[in-house]
Amino acid sequence: MLSMAVRNTRKLIRQKSGAENIRIGRFFTKKDTAALMAELFSLSVTDECRILDPGAGTGILTAALLEAICRQGSVARVYVTAYENAADFLPMLKNNLERLRKKAKREWNVRVVYEIIEENFLLSARSADTTIPYDYIIMNPPHDLFSKDAPELLPFREELTAANTEAAYAFALRCLPLLGPSGQMVTLLPTPCATAVTLTHFRERLFTELKLRHIHLFSGKYDGVRKNMILSMARMPETPHTVTLSISTDNGTREHTHTIPPLAYDFLVDPQDFSLTLVRGEEDLRVLETVRALPMSCADYHLRMRTGLTLESRYRDLLLDKPEKGAVPLIHPRCLSDGRVQFPLPDHHQYLRPSIPSLMQENRNMLLIKRVPAKSDKRRLTCSVYLAAQIPMYRYISTHNKLNYLDTAEGAPEMSSAFVCGLHAVLSSSLYDRYIRIVSKSGQINARELMNFPLPDSRSLEEIGKRLLTFRDYTPDACDAVVSHVLPAFAPYRKKKAAAT
Repeated sequence: MLSMAVRNTRKLIRQKSGAENIRIGRFFTKKDTAALMAELFSLSVTDECRILDPGAGTGILTAALLEAICRQGSVARVYVTAYENAADFLPMLKNNLERLRKKAKREWNVRVVYEIIEENFLLSARSADTTIPYDYIIMNPPHDLFSKDAPELLPFREELTAANTEAAYAFALRCLPLLGPSGQMVTLLPTPCATAVTLTHFRERLFTELKLRHIHLFSGKYDGVRKNMILSMARMPETPHTVTLSISTDNGTREHTHTIPPLAYDFLVDPQDFSLTLVRGEEDLRVLETVRALPMSCADYHLRMRTGLTLESRYRDLLLDKPEKGAVPLIHPRCLSDGRVQFPLPDHHQYLRPSIPSLMQENRNMLLIKRVPAKSDKRRLTCSVYLAAQIPMYRYISTHNKLNYLDTAEGAPEMSSAFVCGLHAVLSSSLYDRYIRIVSKSGQINARELMNFPLPDSRSLEEIGKRLLTFRDYTPDACDAVVSHVLPAFAPYRKKKAAAT
């Protein structure tokens, strides 16, 4: 069944021109991925069942699930509802579903009744009908971007609050009330939704109504699903104790897929913000255990992370290339180099007229962090130490809006030089970089994430910082060497260059 649907879909793709061929090929689920998604259902022994495919395309996912149901051998009737409103796909979808109906009857004596609804699933009045619930929902939803006020998102204003939101999230929410008391949903979703702060309410709604059973991740370079993950969920009365997690290096074939032993539900699904911890093997588990064993956090140290104060495009008339009386230094992202802040540089717009008090901040020890790492940055978190003694003649400075800064709360004593350097060393270490790549799937580390990152005790941080100050080398290699000396648990993750330091 699945092979037939895929063959017919390839014929459709070949009929299009070269440019259109590439474009429409991305809409369809790969054969191996579809088969894997069908396997993630726990099929019930029952006389009949109902399937919903809300973005059916040419029917590849429906074919995969129908084949799995027929092979199980216990179902006599299957009712299929497929939504599709793309004119290019509808003829092939109708052809495939009719062939599937005949094949199911001929080879397995299973009666298939299907209905194709040629409407936008998110806007269709039919999709709001919950009188006859579905047993299984399988989907690879579209990833079109909708603005906040798009009619497709109006029912989900509380869950989807970003200025622009992918349609995939609206599809998942729309499906929730359509599932029966023990219904199951298997869907592809963009991986960034695992931790994105803007999708906290989406995850809360999703994982409150459904319980997660299985996560499948993709790695490596291949077509179609690299930035997606598969979530298998079910409506069940109690939260399961564990979740299964699998990873494949291709589109999901058995020979290139390995499964991690079941992990505790609360380990993978955060009970507070419902974010997902996506581990990719035993080594990731060891990294998480090592970092999470640290006793403190930024919040415990009463630190705060804020965004830099000055947005150049808004205050161009206040920018100066050279210092003048009353002007203050403006620290740019380009001042950050190898863990240090270089100031001044042979550059422009390095000073600011102090005519707006809200753009000024006290000249204090702090840790500067790039808000969005550049493609050339090797670390997800790019930090640099700023010490007030670097520019002692200024009582106030300003920071560029493309930077974040970490310091103590207003009115509290500033961090010591050793403490700042210790923070920098730990956050810039190889182990921490691996930890951040596991727990954060967005390129930008937000304040909530950073506040909760585990940290060593103050004595260890001070000792690490003093050693780094003695080295006078703040590069990641030096950070690895110093941190692993004070905290032996970090040693296995040192880079080779760091060992030489």
